Amino acid sequence: MTFTLPHIALIGSGPAALMAVDRLASSSRKLTLTVFEKRAGPAWKLFVAGSSGLNVTNSADLSQFAQQYSGPPSHWSAALKMFSPEDWIRFLETDLDQKTFLGTSGRYFVETMHAAKLVRAWKKRLEEKGVRFAFHHELTGFNPLENGQWSLDFASGLNTNADRVILALGGGSYEPKETPLRWPLVLQEKDLEFTEFSPANAGFHIVWKDGFLKEADGLPLKNVVFSNAKGSRKGDLIVTSYGIEGTPVYTLGEPGPAWLDLKPDLTLTQVISRLTAPRENLSLMRRAQKYLGLNPAALALLFHMAPQSWKMDLQAFAEGIKHFPLDLESPRPLSESISSRGGLSWNNFDEDLQFKKLAGIYAVGEMIDWEAPTGGYLIQGAVTQGAFVAVHVLNSLNEPCQ
Repeated sequence: MTFTLPHIALIGSGPAALMAVDRLASSSRKLTLTVFEKRAGPAWKLFVAGSSGLNVTNSADLSQFAQQYSGPPSHWSAALKMFSPEDWIRFLETDLDQKTFLGTSGRYFVETMHAAKLVRAWKKRLEEKGVRFAFHHELTGFNPLENGQWSLDFASGLNTNADRVILALGGGSYEPKETPLRWPLVLQEKDLEFTEFSPANAGFHIVWKDGFLKEADGLPLKNVVFSNAKGSRKGDLIVTSYGIEGTPVYTLGEPGPAWLDLKPDLTLTQVISRLTAPRENLSLMRRAQKYLGLNPAALALLFHMAPQSWKMDLQAFAEGIKHFPLDLESPRPLSESISSRGGLSWNNFDEDLQFKKLAGIYAVGEMIDWEAPTGGYLIQGAVTQGAFVAVHVLNSLNEPCQ
């Protein structure tokens, strides 16, 4: 296929690719823009990740925001200045007509709480700007041409040329049908540095007693503080048959010892005071339920998982409420994790996210070796990188690739 205008091919259709192509389509430069996607529709992982409420960014200060990402701090600082959380919210509300709201956790959500309306509006906007979507096309190879273009081969049998290519192939999570993931094999043929994907933002296995699970499976541990060697994080956790899920463990989880503060709004002294103040002849468990307001999952944790000796010792019982031990085993599989760590090494790229060895080809999003916690940081990182790369692709068109 030949094109009269510069042809930019985007491989993948997640938020990073959609933002990159939106910026390109909104520029004054006349371009031919094609989004190639192996599935039947765009932004599949956005639908999966947003199935229980699509949070799109976070209200954290920009300086704190950049610290949430692994990878070169200079990249994230420059990229977030170019396309900030405020820019993303403005784009959602003004350009896509998607109302957002700020939750009590500091996360921003789309009003509908799901991805469907957002994705439909975005696809329609792009098509009206002349962007072409080509579904059922999975990239299987690419090779340089003498004129500086790239020849792209797809599993569908399609072959096309492009002046610039933006790869947005995603991380390793939510891909249970691809073991191993196919696109890394295509990239590794180009002698690029790659770290195998592993789970990030995933639940963890914990060995629970049967009695505890019978009583607490599926219940929330509300407003607790989870801590381990990596730090502390306040939030809600969910008890599951295999262990535990929730933002605090997604952010800090690693195999080994961890602790829960089941009553973080009270000091140890205050906990002891509330347990001893009543003159009623009640057990420590009954006092914890009546005077500390512990939720059912927390009470079940104390009743079934705490040593029996605690329940006869006020000091040990109170300390257990403030510092309840957990033993985290392995994380849940990559196919269930919200995101992944690993991917293409930063050593492969120049400061514009162009491959040093592959002039004219760029990469964005989770296919690069960076990670961030949940709470809006992941999608913000993706769209920020998409906007960042679009600027550099436009700038590069004024100079031929070497």
